[in-house]
Amino acid sequence: MKIKTLAMLAILVCPISTVIYADDVEYSQTLVQKAQKGDAEAQYDLGEAYYQGYNVDQDYQEAFKWYKKSAEKGNLDAIFSVGYMYDFGEFVDENNVEAVKWYLKAAEKGHTFAQYYYGSMLEDGEDGVSPNPTQSIYWLTKSADGGYAQAQNYIGYNYANGINVNKDIAKALRYYQLAVAQNYDEAQNNLGTLYHTGEGVKQDYAEAMRLYQLASEQGNELATSNIGLLYENGEGVKQNYVTAAKYYEEAYEQGNNDALKSLADLYEMGGYGLKKDIRKAKEYQKLYNETVA
Repeated sequence: MKIKTLAMLAILVCPISTVIYADDVEYSQTLVQKAQKGDAEAQYDLGEAYYQGYNVDQDYQEAFKWYKKSAEKGNLDAIFSVGYMYDFGEFVDENNVEAVKWYLKAAEKGHTFAQYYYGSMLEDGEDGVSPNPTQSIYWLTKSADGGYAQAQNYIGYNYANGINVNKDIAKALRYYQLAVAQNYDEAQNNLGTLYHTGEGVKQDYAEAMRLYQLASEQGNELATSNIGLLYENGEGVKQNYVTAAKYYEEAYEQGNNDALKSLADLYEMGGYGLKKDIRKAKEYQKLYNETVA
């Protein structure tokens, strides 16, 4: 829920008491009135307000109600949102069959988010939904070609690793680059990895570092760990275990538990500016073992 610090005014404009915040009372009143009169766009916007907690107390039940009303009038964003709430069990019980039904409705009309989520569900299948790799790739590609960065990264990863498609690094590069152009951190890390390893491209540690740093600055723990790896191995930079350890520690703080193993190994070896410390190595190894137990 969003933190709300502004003064509140309680106004009764719906059968359910709605708490509207004083920063935009007039707009909120108008929005509710339009939604109650059947305006599909207003119904979606009101559903979104309840879902996000914009100017109202967050309320998934109310969000679903208004999304559904808007969806029944054909609003694509609302159709997607109904599917999303079924997908993740928000207010309604999680229901994959209902989720794919609503996703497909929006996907067929060009909604790129719906195309992505529908394609993702078809990749391995879900309870009640049979896997369909061919259709999965079709819809993921539609979403990616429609400009959705998450889909561009996803389909790029599939091509890079030969998942449900023939491995094709050239296509992986193209899709990663499209997502990187939108500042998508996972694609920055994935493209950086290709330049780091030199798989399908000329190895370029400087470009790998640049991309990793872009992703790391957005909190991507894999990219942060990969920067540590560059310093650990002296790839494109002067080998420095102190700097490597700093990035591994940051990666762990960002949520990368594998960085604990890297820290344990560094302190066990020592060198390149880092004092060997078996006690620390054992502590990091113990922490790592606890995360994988």
